Amino acid sequence: MRDTQIRMSAPGNDPLRVLVADDDRMLREIAAAMLENAGFAVETVAGGDAAVAACLARMADLILLDVEMPEGNGYQACANIRALPAGRDVPIVMVTGFDDAASINLAYDAGATDFVVKPINWALLTHRIRYVLRGARTIEALRLSEQKNSALLRAIPDGIFLVNGSGAISHCFSPLPSLGEPQGHAPSVAHLKELLPPQALPRAMQTLAAALCGAPASFEFSLPGQAAASRHFECRYLPNATGQVLAIMRDITQRRQTEAHIHRLAYFDALTGLPNREWIGDYLAQSLAAVADREQGLALLFIDLDQFKRINDTLGHETGDALLKHVAGRLSAVLGDGSGPAQLARVGGDEFIVVLTGADAAQAEQAAQRIQRALAAPFLHGSYEFVVTSSIGIALYPEHGADGQTLLKNADGAMYEAKASGRNQFRRYTSAVHARALKRLSLEMQLRRAFENSQLEVYYQPQYDARTLKVAGAEALLRWFHPQRGRIATADFVAVAEETGLIGDIGRWTLQQVCRDLQRWRGAGLTVPSIAVNVSGRDFTRQDVLLRLSHVVEEARLPASLFELELTEGVLMQDVEGGQRSLLALKEFGFGLAVDDFGTGYCSLNYLKRFPLDTLKVDRAFVNDLTVDADDAAIVRAIIGLGHNLDLKLVAEGVETPAQLEFLRTAGCDLIQGFLMSEAVPADALVGLLNTGVPAPGGDARLTGERQAG
Repeated sequence: MRDTQIRMSAPGNDPLRVLVADDDRMLREIAAAMLENAGFAVETVAGGDAAVAACLARMADLILLDVEMPEGNGYQACANIRALPAGRDVPIVMVTGFDDAASINLAYDAGATDFVVKPINWALLTHRIRYVLRGARTIEALRLSEQKNSALLRAIPDGIFLVNGSGAISHCFSPLPSLGEPQGHAPSVAHLKELLPPQALPRAMQTLAAALCGAPASFEFSLPGQAAASRHFECRYLPNATGQVLAIMRDITQRRQTEAHIHRLAYFDALTGLPNREWIGDYLAQSLAAVADREQGLALLFIDLDQFKRINDTLGHETGDALLKHVAGRLSAVLGDGSGPAQLARVGGDEFIVVLTGADAAQAEQAAQRIQRALAAPFLHGSYEFVVTSSIGIALYPEHGADGQTLLKNADGAMYEAKASGRNQFRRYTSAVHARALKRLSLEMQLRRAFENSQLEVYYQPQYDARTLKVAGAEALLRWFHPQRGRIATADFVAVAEETGLIGDIGRWTLQQVCRDLQRWRGAGLTVPSIAVNVSGRDFTRQDVLLRLSHVVEEARLPASLFELELTEGVLMQDVEGGQRSLLALKEFGFGLAVDDFGTGYCSLNYLKRFPLDTLKVDRAFVNDLTVDADDAAIVRAIIGLGHNLDLKLVAEGVETPAQLEFLRTAGCDLIQGFLMSEAVPADALVGLLNTGVPAPGGDARLTGERQAG
């Protein structure tokens, strides 16, 4: 059975080859016969040099070398065979006639695996050869196992050390190049203190003591970087039965960098690099706890850029993003680097938050003033120059809330109050602000339901020829009659619709309703004058919305010349170039164009000449006192003269007294509208006015509590 195992272990199941080198021919023949009978393949040579040559040609599985041979003795032959590429591990058995210790030592010194003494016991020789071969196979298997283990350890990205209770390193199984640790099995670094930075050693020894009690333990440490960033490591101790621990050290720098990147994505704004809403929420909670312990105050500033969406819609998000980065830079500069009591964060598209730890009301207002001064200078980007203003809401701890959520809500409400007051202002939270915010929120929800439930109506404010007092046109105005609250002021719900974005749908519905009324009137054979329809400033900046307005009129099969689209002077002056493009587009569709509230938006003559307008509407603010205020009278005359010089039609709004009418007639105004002639009326009532042409004094309209909408 053992013979079979030896034979089968040879490559390709060939018999194992034995080389016999002896100068005694008889001994060579006996050895060959005995070994071949045992199943070996035998090659014989007569000298040491011949044995080396035979091994060089083909290495045997085992070699029998006689010590005393005339052509190269066995010792020299053994040493030469060991020097051959394949001779390092081949079993070599020396055959010697001397059994003294010196001869045996010489054999082992030459590289012999074993030795036999002459005279040879041939019966035992084959068994001895088998055991030598088995030992060689075992050594080879161990060597291969060591090579595999070594390769595996080199592939592991960890440093593996054997450490005793005092921190001494007794063995290094796998080095960690990034740590500068011991190399190989005989470490040049003998103790953990030579491997770790000084600040990490106490923690390392404390954790080592815990691991020696029988439970795995770990700690982390860092090596400060020079050219590169710091490197981070984790060391795990695994106890064993020898009173030592296996220390496994891993470079976790990449993991730490990945965690830091994930943290930055989660808590910082990618565009500006500022903390985001999540981060500032945690910071605010910690700051509130700190000021509560110290019995200090805290201020929260909610900053919103005024009309920023207009820049995005007009010039694109790339320009908007660049502007936001500029704004963030100025805010950071004016508030500091965030290490002091002021912490800045970006929490929305154009919304920022500032937390002022330990600040009172006066300090919060001073910070708001600094912010608005910092934003006052124009921003330059490419060929564009922008002036960005901000509306700021202020909430104070503990007066306006004891937790972050309440402070944020109240600061947001105060910010909306600042916007409603005309923008580019700051407001501190008050109970009145809260009440108005609740009212506004309620109004927003009710407006959505009213629009969905068709509670909005279109009324028409007649426009009269100033000379003949015949109906010459009308302005379409929205009315909302709430089932419980009665009539809602138009200015209130239109402002809510603008802020919430609902104005686009409402504006399209309004134009569709006007189209339906015009179709009905034309079908009844009435001569229908042009109808003025207000266009939202949000819609005016979007070419796709303007195209939809044209499609509404086309679908109704009505000429666009029946409609005069009104835009406020302020909307036109926000973006002169964009306004000119939009007006030209509307003009190409065939619409008439009017500027509403003229005189309030500081529109210069130069700009007015560039706009393809048909009508100027004199704002009621000038009409109200033109009979008692010489300045207002002069302004109205100038506007009428300017309009006529530009071949524009002039309409005066808010005419309420005969004296005003007479002044406007004398000044040459073309059309008038106001309560003196008629209030805004439903569509059916306008039909009666168109049929009779008789003015319908609107005294009763004053009872609604609203002056004149439009």
